[in-house]
Amino acid sequence: MNKTALTADRPLKVKVGKTTDGKTTLAFSDGQRVVISSKFLPTHSKEGDLVYLDLLNVEQYNQTKQEIAREVLKEILEPENGKDGEQE
Repeated sequence: MNKTALTADRPLKVKVGKTTDGKTTLAFSDGQRVVISSKFLPTHSKEGDLVYLDLLNVEQYNQTKQEIAREVLKEILEPENGKDGEQE
């Protein structure tokens, strides 16, 4: 399964700025900036990278978690096709 874990309708594209003392600045296209803990950035993010920021309300978050759980269960419960024509 290659799906994004959480996806908002309109993710925000931000530029990764300087990191100091475990805090990283994210810059929005309109000039706004926000400082977050660096631990929330994707692995191997560095200054100048573009990343997407999702803002979800509780309902969207819970719905997305349920959709992911359904997809995982579907993959587990459905036999794989194409393995020598045999199904377990």
